[in-house]
Amino acid sequence: MAQLDSTAGEIVIRLVYDGPPEAGKTTSLRALAGSLTRPTYSPAEDADGRTLWFDWMEYVGGRYEGCQIRCQIVSVAGQRELAARRRRVIAGADVVVFVADSALAEVPRTLAYLQELRGMLDGAASAAGASSDVPVGVILQANKRDLPGAVPLDELRGQLAEIGWPIGVVESIAAEGTGIREAFVYAVRLALDRVRELVQRGALPTAPSGPSTAEELLAALHADDDARNTAPAAPAVRVHDPDSLAAELFREVLACEHAPASAADPAGPAGAPRPPTTSVPSGAIWPPVEGRAILHELAELALAPRRLSTGDWAAGLGTGWRVMSSRDAVFDSLDHGRSELIQWARLHAGASASLSRHRCIVLADDGHGGWRLWQLVHAEPSLRDAVDRALREPARDTLIAGLRRAAQLLVEADAQLAALAIRLPCTLDNLGVSDTGVVYIGLMPDAAAVSLEPRPRRDTRHILRAGLEPVIARDLRERGLDLDGILGRLQPTEGIAHAITSLLGA
Repeated sequence: MAQLDSTAGEIVIRLVYDGPPEAGKTTSLRALAGSLTRPTYSPAEDADGRTLWFDWMEYVGGRYEGCQIRCQIVSVAGQRELAARRRRVIAGADVVVFVADSALAEVPRTLAYLQELRGMLDGAASAAGASSDVPVGVILQANKRDLPGAVPLDELRGQLAEIGWPIGVVESIAAEGTGIREAFVYAVRLALDRVRELVQRGALPTAPSGPSTAEELLAALHADDDARNTAPAAPAVRVHDPDSLAAELFREVLACEHAPASAADPAGPAGAPRPPTTSVPSGAIWPPVEGRAILHELAELALAPRRLSTGDWAAGLGTGWRVMSSRDAVFDSLDHGRSELIQWARLHAGASASLSRHRCIVLADDGHGGWRLWQLVHAEPSLRDAVDRALREPARDTLIAGLRRAAQLLVEADAQLAALAIRLPCTLDNLGVSDTGVVYIGLMPDAAAVSLEPRPRRDTRHILRAGLEPVIARDLRERGLDLDGILGRLQPTEGIAHAITSLLGA
């Protein structure tokens, strides 16, 4: 729904609060409205105070690329019988804050509504034309964290990983206003990331592509609804909190667009660069939506960069993440750094089908007057781990089956990586397994140092010798097997299963 209104000199973005009934959507919007001292408009509520159409608030503040920002903030009706209204509102979103009840008993309903949200966003994208492949960011606002039995965040993130949706998680107690500020700041940054991407593609609309005011949205919902749901609108609800200091939120969100990181951002040891934080500006992270989610997750960790013997910088040891920056990946300005990030992002995009999913690249203020490029890669189980597990199996048949599988994946990966426009190492340590097959889990080479010469294809014997021999040679010797003799008898056309069986003398 993002739109450039050249007449008014405004960029319009829409933030939508979604989630199951009674999770805290309206409470969150009204807590935000109170902190911004803005009125909210609610066409109607049921006897229990639940939203029947939507809640609406607008806030104008801050500038982006010379334009005033107008933020439309809307919460949906979550009841099942009002799903059509929910779908219509979500279709206009630039970012969604999904509000979830943290109770363990609510997790199944939360996941079900999230899956529905994904389907609604996919459906809206299909109808969006040029902007269909610019994703709408989603944040999960884990609400009611003060109640006994709230699901631990790690467990909640694990559930999200199982459904294949790596989205950021923010804790909140909406009834007290806790966490609302953090979720809003995060959401606006995601929306601005999307705006920047649309601008770069020349796909930012200059005219409304759907309802652009509360009145137009209500009229559209009435037109979609059947005759029995045409009750007149109730009086608007106004919420004020004159003691709030949060009216500067937009300026806080946008302050980092062309300025160094704030003093509140953690700095590394003397001489060390500041690690990347959630305050990186839009256009300085790729991919924008998934990258923001990764940064938000890492914000909970104490990252302390340390210099390696190569001069590179590393952080995240023991956290499950690899956070790396090459020695020379530092730039004197944000614009110079963005040029390098764009080039590197193109290399990542060209190899995306072969890369593990949980990774991003970030251009962050280094705390010393420059900007440093980092890559953040989630540590995944490798093929070496799979081979090690197989070698520990006491049953010979189980051992052979494990090595057959690893060998097959190794050969498949060699063919897959050889087809790329860049050269990536094909080793047991750099390969892992995803739900779509074998993937590259290692660090990507720097854009400036990458080799664009494809790696030549190798035959089965070469791949097995280079990849497996260093790991299984001792086990073969203990079985009295002659690796050279076995490989010499293999024909290039023989299958992987036969090859690994021959290697093990089975």
